[in-house]
Amino acid sequence: NAYLKEFFQLNNVRYRTGKRAKVHFDLVTLVYNAAKLATDRIRNALENKKPVAA
Repeated sequence: NAYLKEFFQLNNVRYRTGKRAKVHFDLVTLVYNAAKLATDRIRNALENKKPVAA
């Protein structure tokens, strides 16, 4: 949560209702998790790639 608060500006959420703040938080966590999954898959693909013999 601290990472999300700092880098996704969750400390600066200003909504009158808790519903909108929850939707904002859910969207931020969705984007974070999707980005983390994509970077992990790319990293694994690059690590598992065999070098080409020259």
